[in-house]
Amino acid sequence: MTDKPDLRIAIIGAGITGLATAIALRKLSNVDVQIYERATELRELGQAIALNPNGLRTLEKLGLDNILSDELGYRCPSGIPQTLRHWQTNEVVGQEKHTAHVEEKHKMTRFFRPYLQEALLEYLPRDIIHLNKRVVDVQIKGDKGVDVEFADATTIHADLLVGADGIHSSVRGFFVPDFELKWSGLIAYRSAFDVKLLDNVKDLPEDTTQWWSSNNGILTTRMGRGKYGIVVFRSVNPSTSSHLLDRNHWDDTTDTAILGEMFAEYHPVVKDIVAVAPHIRTYPNFYGGFLDTYHFAGRVVLVGDAAHSHGGALAANASLGMDDAYCLYLSFLEQISPAGTLELDSEKLKQVLSLYEAVRRPHCERVLKVAHAMYDGNNQRLWGGGEAETDEQLREKLRTRPYAEWIHEYDVEAAFKKTRDDVQVGKL
Repeated sequence: MTDKPDLRIAIIGAGITGLATAIALRKLSNVDVQIYERATELRELGQAIALNPNGLRTLEKLGLDNILSDELGYRCPSGIPQTLRHWQTNEVVGQEKHTAHVEEKHKMTRFFRPYLQEALLEYLPRDIIHLNKRVVDVQIKGDKGVDVEFADATTIHADLLVGADGIHSSVRGFFVPDFELKWSGLIAYRSAFDVKLLDNVKDLPEDTTQWWSSNNGILTTRMGRGKYGIVVFRSVNPSTSSHLLDRNHWDDTTDTAILGEMFAEYHPVVKDIVAVAPHIRTYPNFYGGFLDTYHFAGRVVLVGDAAHSHGGALAANASLGMDDAYCLYLSFLEQISPAGTLELDSEKLKQVLSLYEAVRRPHCERVLKVAHAMYDGNNQRLWGGGEAETDEQLREKLRTRPYAEWIHEYDVEAAFKKTRDDVQVGKL
């Protein structure tokens, strides 16, 4: 890198999306990318995370082949994303299936979050990651760029600020102060542990499996490197559980006995799985509304949950963030000069961010609308006085549950090319 880079980029947030964004943007020549993370150490909580075909294809295009290996993640032996079983009988009631054109290496894969973070970090120099950097102020300086002040009284200057700081984004808060997060009415319970703890569980499924009743459900899954994960979503009455909303961090723990109580009437295999969970972390499930824009004054842009806070519905979070990162990179590529440099003035930088938004916002808003329908429907059915769901209705719902290939198998590169061409011919 020369003494004076063509572009100085500051990324706020060293989570999965922030790291992927840094990896993508560092592929540009003569660009200085720095990451600022509010935590005092680089660590992900030990939970399960899924990457769908779209996210895995994006990682491959970025050259992150090690992450696609069978050693790091876990793909179901059957080749399907997940199996749906009846909560009491253990019958297979439904299955989600990839479409025929998905390659084996791109089939839905489950990871242990810390291992995925470690794998991404291997592609980045550690000296570009700055810890204990909590943002307290952002000031756009017009054509001169953007200043960011941190709680430790240090300030940085950049040409572009990327907000990759999650659903509670501080960066977003400076530009959309009235943005509201809503509680879905669900409490998430998660646990991850060595799969060896389940050696004595009879008929433990090899595939990722969901068991559902009309009131709650549980997903269990193997992950790479001998890990196993549990994800539970429980509907609770907001009028009697508002105190839980103050507990909004993934590292809050609760008594493991709660899972035994929740699944006491479930099939024995479910009860045996939850009985070995050594710890449980809880989190009220939040989601956000729609943003009018993903970028501000040509100097700030949002990616991942900071841009589209859909609350984890459909296991799409991580893959959406991967696609955001790659789309932003593709948008910059459009401004590469014949000499291979990025000679961006303020207007061209706005064009980059506008193209990124034109590709990503329509798709992510469609995902967000699905999430809103899911959460609003959940609350209405449980607390709106509707009719109780019969067992036959439950079975039919699981049997006909659609696989959202338009989300999980979305081709961000194809969408980018179409949008770019539409912009060039004046359709957008």
